[in-house]
Amino acid sequence: MGFIKQLKETAVSVLPIAIIAAIAGLGLNVFSTDGVSFVEFIFSVILVVLGLTIFLLGVDVGLIPVGNQIGAKVTRKKNVVLLLITGFFLGAIITVAEPDVQVLAKQVNEINSEISVSLLTMMICIGVGLFVAISFLRSIMNWSLKITLSISVVLLFIVAAFNREFFVSVAFDAGGATTGPMAVPFIMALGLGISKSKNDGEDSSFGYTGIASIGPVLFVLILGLVFNGHLNTEISSSLENVSNISLFLSVLKEVSVALFPLAIICILMQVFVMKMPRFQAARMFIGLFYTYLGLILFLFSVNCFFMPTARAIGGALADSSKSGLCLVAFLLGASVVLAEPAIWVLTKEVEEVTEGHIKRKVMFSAMCIGVALAALLSMVRILNSLSIWFFILPGYLIILFLMPRTPTLFAGIAFDSGGVATGPMSSTFLLPFAIGAATSIGGDIATASFGMIGLIAMTPILCIEILGIIYARALRKKEAE
Repeated sequence: MGFIKQLKETAVSVLPIAIIAAIAGLGLNVFSTDGVSFVEFIFSVILVVLGLTIFLLGVDVGLIPVGNQIGAKVTRKKNVVLLLITGFFLGAIITVAEPDVQVLAKQVNEINSEISVSLLTMMICIGVGLFVAISFLRSIMNWSLKITLSISVVLLFIVAAFNREFFVSVAFDAGGATTGPMAVPFIMALGLGISKSKNDGEDSSFGYTGIASIGPVLFVLILGLVFNGHLNTEISSSLENVSNISLFLSVLKEVSVALFPLAIICILMQVFVMKMPRFQAARMFIGLFYTYLGLILFLFSVNCFFMPTARAIGGALADSSKSGLCLVAFLLGASVVLAEPAIWVLTKEVEEVTEGHIKRKVMFSAMCIGVALAALLSMVRILNSLSIWFFILPGYLIILFLMPRTPTLFAGIAFDSGGVATGPMSSTFLLPFAIGAATSIGGDIATASFGMIGLIAMTPILCIEILGIIYARALRKKEAE
């Protein structure tokens, strides 16, 4: 039943975008006339659904229970240094296997071969690990979540001010891509384990993912400060003329290298920290195997035909109809929210926490419009060669302005929701779609291609802060009456 339920949720996540892509691709003659390419695309969609289902089932079966146990048991040892080291290494290692990070790093490498996939992944992993440790330290020391988030965001923009725009766009995309289907449940499980062991209130259960997503932005920006290479203005054809067998073997190697450290950490934690019964340990490693198998299927199918199709559709729309490009981007953005299971969970949770004052439909509608607008603004930015600063600077200034007025619970949920909105479909379809459009229009491809994931991660923060302020006022009014 677990597999069937997960399969249904994953299919609902992928199919809306796949249907829009199929209709657009057929209408624009992106697929070859003999129908082979369209058949390959359909087969690729099936593999994406199956791979993501097996992957998420593995995370649910093996990794989330482990995260809960590690967080609780390490906290009970009352060794702050051990907790911070554990948070750093687990945060970094879990990010290596994050599918969204792998997809983003490859696309950045295609724009500029001097930025290797391993280098960018390493910087992202270090950033996540460090800020997971900071989120744990904040919880232990009872630091204000609002102040921690505000200081971190200000620091980001100080470092970004000295960076080239390409790295600013990639950095904010990295923050969204990092909080994907593997990292988010595991980090939240670790945080929940810490909160339960400390017997904190519900306010402390949120914010761990939000703080963790700041780390990769900062460290990619640091990479930008020291990077002296040349930025290309066209997409390389690194995946062209590569056989499916060669591509599969390459993905197999990459996933094995990515998950091997996580397997070692799980073994060490089982021996020295968790000491679970045999059946629980066996369940953990079965989950890890599911994660391994699902990740291979997902990345292979994505690289084989899913991303090239998105890139081709974006380019064809940019050539044929600018308004059509914006409309399809808006629909794809809405599809991401409509189809993301984690958003359904989040909206239900907020409705329960607020005792019905914030209706699930209202929050869902706000996030849907926000993410769709983010995708639309990305196309407007590409079509008019606008700087990413015109969007992220006013957006985060408003976020910081609203922060003191937002209840602490909602501040944590808001930053966590940015990661929830940027699911696998953002990296594997929306970003290639934007790259295709930018390539077709011309200009500085390196600058124009990235930034969409960063904008999609930003808009839910604004939406939930506003809803939190509305809830606080309604609560005060009710108490006054």
